[in-house]
Amino acid sequence: MSSSNRKDSVIVRIAGAAGDGIASAGEIFGRICSRDGLHVMAYNAYQSAIRGGHVWLQLHVGSQKTLSHGEKPDVLVLLNRTSPPVHIPDVKEGGVVFYNSSLITEDLSKMRDDLTYYHFPFRELVNEPGVEAVMVNVMLIGCVLQVLGLNAEVGLNFVKERLGKKGEQVVQMNQRILKLGMDWAKENAKQLDVSLKGDGKRRMFLTGNHTFAMGLLAHGLKFYAAYPMSPSTGILHYLASKAKSHKIIVKQCEDELAVVNFVIGAAHAGVRAACATSGGGFSLMTEGIGLAGMMEEPIVVISVQRGGPSTGIPTKHEQGDLIQMVGASQGDFARIIIAPKDIEDAFHAAGRALNLAEKYQTPVLVLSDLFLSEHFQTAEPFQVKLPIDRGKLERSVNGQYKRFLITEDGVSPRLVPGVPGGMYCSASDEHDEEGLVTSDVLAGLPEARQIRNRLHAKRLKKLDVMRAEDMQPPTLTGPEDADLTLMGWGSTYDVIEEACQYFKREGLRVNHLHFTDLFPLPVEKVLEVMNSCKEIIGIENNFTGQMSRLIRMETGYHIKRSVSRYDGEPFTGEDIYHRVKKELTYV
Repeated sequence: MSSSNRKDSVIVRIAGAAGDGIASAGEIFGRICSRDGLHVMAYNAYQSAIRGGHVWLQLHVGSQKTLSHGEKPDVLVLLNRTSPPVHIPDVKEGGVVFYNSSLITEDLSKMRDDLTYYHFPFRELVNEPGVEAVMVNVMLIGCVLQVLGLNAEVGLNFVKERLGKKGEQVVQMNQRILKLGMDWAKENAKQLDVSLKGDGKRRMFLTGNHTFAMGLLAHGLKFYAAYPMSPSTGILHYLASKAKSHKIIVKQCEDELAVVNFVIGAAHAGVRAACATSGGGFSLMTEGIGLAGMMEEPIVVISVQRGGPSTGIPTKHEQGDLIQMVGASQGDFARIIIAPKDIEDAFHAAGRALNLAEKYQTPVLVLSDLFLSEHFQTAEPFQVKLPIDRGKLERSVNGQYKRFLITEDGVSPRLVPGVPGGMYCSASDEHDEEGLVTSDVLAGLPEARQIRNRLHAKRLKKLDVMRAEDMQPPTLTGPEDADLTLMGWGSTYDVIEEACQYFKREGLRVNHLHFTDLFPLPVEKVLEVMNSCKEIIGIENNFTGQMSRLIRMETGYHIKRSVSRYDGEPFTGEDIYHRVKKELTYV
């Protein structure tokens, strides 16, 4: 095959047991590629076990931007005995399998004879004191670097950068093991017929949880609280590591009930405050969400969806919590729900959420999911696009102060407690403009009902202003006159874009409608975009088509066809392509 016809991307899967260093091997390999100017998207499929259980990590590496972690691997790396029968059937025809023959002793070619198998005896190659079995993952990275024709020096330099704090002896040992893997593959394995040419630009390699945390920090966060709950815990870890340098308070609480109330208290005191959790934790927070709605406190809650209900599949992916967000807590009150589409959007969404919370003095709920929050991906440096907007935050009192003053836009002037002349009540009960509880003041008289009506309408005025000023309609990418439109929301953006590329190769005209602002929907703008589409198929990682249901509830538009995935794994573009083609065959 000529160099011009060689593939410019490759899919690598590493499989083993929890505790075998799968995640660290994938992260090291991905960071080496990112430093060589390549693009990487990685997905880690793991079980809810500290050690043991079957896990695998897949990386899609390319000279151009990769839009998913891919389906079938070109290169498979096996670290334990239970992995071969699980993953060998998935490898592309003509693919390559590396395995540690010190541990895996059976003849793997009996499973498939169309693959190339490379077995290396790790313990025979490295038998010196201090070398642990888990370090086989470093040697395997060396093998993969060699067969893909990647830059050895970049790999060796990264090992030094990554392990430098552990001392020169540890660095030298790992560099030697990495190089041992490269040398072994150079002598015993053939290079794959791929052309992975990086552009020399060093890129970040990070997760959505990293970028959520970075976005909060870059946009003025001062207080963060959380109870560790997968898959949101990465935000807590990152912010805890930056608390001292960025002069913020990070509080790990005993449960999510405490978390949301800590955040409400911090927001009430006048600082930008946020928390993160997953569906089960958010369920505990819902009464607090209503409290923030009634007290008109600006809080940001990031909820990282996973498979449910209850504990469900706690380390797996789903988009099943949208309706929960819309209905969180009892009664009517204004809230905003946004769902960023990728890791860069997560950075900007975090800052936007802080601004919107303070502008409207209401909860802003940011919907992430396991894939967006935990998958690693290369990215260019982020630019801060939004200035910090603290809304109607007043510094002094001029005359009588009414905390819940009825205004044209429903948003009242807000004071930090302690301003001279600015005393007020802030209660969870219905209250008047000064915050006095109506049941105490008027004891159920008709005037109390009138106050209830006026204050309740004031708070809900915000929804109309939100729709008009800040809620963005869905984007429509691809040919305007497409015969078919794929609709998605949140983290499915890249994979739907990839699916559209598959259809384009067949000469089919398919475009992509995508929502990131979920509630309240700007109805007229949404209908204008959707009415321009000929036929829409909803693409969602849930059983019931929750976004399609919300669209119908808000606009009356009925998306009649859908493609759903709810087995705990995220879509890929190839997966969507095949599922949509199957759906189109139904009458």
